[in-house]
Amino acid sequence: MPGQQTSVVTVTNRDATPTSVQVRAFDWSQDATRDRLTPTQDLLVSPPAFQLAPGGSQVVRMVLRRPPAGGERAFRLLVDQIPSPADAGQQVRFALRLSLPVFAQTSANGRAQLEWRLQPGGDLVILNRGTRRAQLAGLSLAAPGGASIPLAAPENPYVLPGVERHWRLRGAPPRPGTTLRATGNGEAGQFAVDVPVSGR
Repeated sequence: MPGQQTSVVTVTNRDATPTSVQVRAFDWSQDATRDRLTPTQDLLVSPPAFQLAPGGSQVVRMVLRRPPAGGERAFRLLVDQIPSPADAGQQVRFALRLSLPVFAQTSANGRAQLEWRLQPGGDLVILNRGTRRAQLAGLSLAAPGGASIPLAAPENPYVLPGVERHWRLRGAPPRPGTTLRATGNGEAGQFAVDVPVSGR
């Protein structure tokens, strides 16, 4: 939340057996196709580990040690279910991991400023020149005649400030000079954008 130094998240055990949980905070950065997580002490979590009874809940407090230096700073909170030693002899074990985005802002006035283009090699390129992340859930691309163009999406639908992200097109790239139509869902609702295909 803008200007806040603390926040909370509640973890609930919906299972019929007790479980152990670990919570860790990471700096979150991106390159063209991947997310990078780096352990950080700038976002503290308490408690970092705990046990949950069946149906039990635990409030985890997050404390930001210093406000971001302009714009928005992104973190990821990893919530891991820790298998019990009693499960060690089992051949197959299932452990749950949740990866939650956490954003620290200096104010609520920041916004994303996206530039869209299609490279001749077949990448849909989205550059965020703004000071706030952009969420592009369910992103799809259509040719001028309306035919859908399959996309290989990155790990998640966010484009962080100052980052250029690439979505790989599957199949033959469109002709240079044409204009495609990108649609999807953002934090403000549905969007539709014209995307030019760059020349060779």
